[in-house]
Amino acid sequence: MDDMDHKKIFGYNGKILKVDLSREKIEFEEKNPGFYRTYLGGGLLGAYYVFNETPSGVDPLSKRNVIVFAPSIATGAAVAGASRFNVSAKSPLTNLIGDSQCGGDWGPKLKHAGFDAVVITGGALSPVYLWIDQGHAEIRDASHLWGKVTGEVKKLICEELGDDRIEIVQIGPGGENLVRFAGITGGLRHFAGRTGMGAVMGSKNLKAIAVRGKRSYDFSDEAGIKEKAKKAVMAFKESEGLQRFHKHGTASLVMVNKGLGNLVTRNFQFGDFEEAEELSSDKMIATNLKGTDTCWACPIGCKRVIEQGAPYPVEPQYGGPEFETLIMLGSNLGIGDLAVVSKASEICNKNTLDTISTGAMIGLAMECFEKGIITEKDTEGLPLSFGDGDAALKLLDMIINRRGIGDILADGPRRAISEWGEEVEALAVHTKNQPCPAHDPRVKQSQALMYAVNPFGADHMSSEHDWIATKDGEEARALGITEFTTYESLDVTKVKGTMLSQYYYSLLDTLTLCAFPWGLGSIFNPRDIEEFVQALTGWQMTFWELMKAGERRVNLMRAFNAREGLKRDDDKLPPRLFEPISRGVSEGKKIDKAAFEDRLSEYYAMMNWDPESGNPSRGKLFELGLGWVLEE
Repeated sequence: MDDMDHKKIFGYNGKILKVDLSREKIEFEEKNPGFYRTYLGGGLLGAYYVFNETPSGVDPLSKRNVIVFAPSIATGAAVAGASRFNVSAKSPLTNLIGDSQCGGDWGPKLKHAGFDAVVITGGALSPVYLWIDQGHAEIRDASHLWGKVTGEVKKLICEELGDDRIEIVQIGPGGENLVRFAGITGGLRHFAGRTGMGAVMGSKNLKAIAVRGKRSYDFSDEAGIKEKAKKAVMAFKESEGLQRFHKHGTASLVMVNKGLGNLVTRNFQFGDFEEAEELSSDKMIATNLKGTDTCWACPIGCKRVIEQGAPYPVEPQYGGPEFETLIMLGSNLGIGDLAVVSKASEICNKNTLDTISTGAMIGLAMECFEKGIITEKDTEGLPLSFGDGDAALKLLDMIINRRGIGDILADGPRRAISEWGEEVEALAVHTKNQPCPAHDPRVKQSQALMYAVNPFGADHMSSEHDWIATKDGEEARALGITEFTTYESLDVTKVKGTMLSQYYYSLLDTLTLCAFPWGLGSIFNPRDIEEFVQALTGWQMTFWELMKAGERRVNLMRAFNAREGLKRDDDKLPPRLFEPISRGVSEGKKIDKAAFEDRLSEYYAMMNWDPESGNPSRGKLFELGLGWVLEE
């Protein structure tokens, strides 16, 4: 028996809600404190359940796939950034582990209602939603909600349950129609956007999960929690940078990245966009910004709220475009009209599509059309060209409804390559079938490595960017980085910085902490994480033990992928990234293919992964307490 079994628990409930939709069965699973100290929550706890309860080789859109909604031991404390939850399942986009995070208030509400995670198996015969109310759960009919966009569904559920303060996660028609990059929204303005978790919900006929609850557990040190909350509030009041971030949000990064030559333009052909200022935060403030929004207990308030009228009306309840959306649905498509981009963002949000993947697939179609690979015969008579906002909106509708060419685009890059020919491979910018975000690895070379090796495909939030290996400071030293290099290089120092910061950001995704206040160089530092976890739980976890949790998550996800057949050859970059950028201040920059292959080998060596397969060694798995996965 675990020696922690009989100790009082703090910071969590000790109870997992398990729902079998096929059998309409609800159970409560209790875990001991040792389990929680090992798996903590978020993406690590999610990967644990997906590995154990999703059979090897299953179709991600079958009833046998398992989907996990997991906050963490930190979620629900009234501290900036402690608001998030993780969604895990086998991804219908990559056929590997799927992992996505969401902010807002739903994660804290689930914890407060008495559960540390929801594990859903099977599939309902007809649409349903799950209602969780202070320790109780029931499956309810959702036939009247199917086919409706998210704003309508939220209104109807709140009316049905008689409480407009209920928090809801749900899918829109994109998830219902099994678009493989459909996401999940929490509270209409917050999104678990990547890896197709919304399509998994759709395949189970699960429309939504509604939650109501008041905190059902204690913290070990309530005063210590308040101290961390106070630190964030004071930092916000005293920092000009945070005040600017509140005012401008992530949209401020548009002009910053223009200066770096890192403004993804026309399907990653260029690094500079001539109409960048039209997508900037200043333009937004001057035109359609109605206000700001925030997540649970966070003083920063970085979320944008947009309202605009004809010809592209946008309702403020759906929020507004963040940096990734402004780029992937803006400059990536050659569109410099903020009103059009804001409308495209709203459509994605109402229908729960990942804006990164959506923009990437529309951009791919536009370039294929301009190069003559596809014609109006393929597009139902719709001409496509970069800069045509109306065409982009029409194509977006076709993707949501899987109509015509939209049915091909809804499955991701590999389907387009299969349908339109191998020449499309040179134009499709993705890893593992997940389109790349709006951070060009030819400019940020460490991202080339992370896009290739990340277990769930290209992701810009799974490691720190290049500065961590170029600047000698407390942030780097805390991770064990002792040598430094140049921003432009892709050398062994960058590999080390990428690997160690990957562990750190994996830790954040395990503790479901937002990177804006908790990321390297922000409000909180690694010592704060130690103190925060101790105040939450009473555990005297060192930064070493916490970083091992981050490493455990990466290796467990990689082990799942190994079971599904992943090999070193799958850790590759798209051909476009080996071509030079042809315009802007970053003109001529590219990834050197030979150097990349060398760095990949060095990464495997540092990770203690097999150099031939790129998968965790037996020794590494045993070291991390994951020897049990070897049975698979």
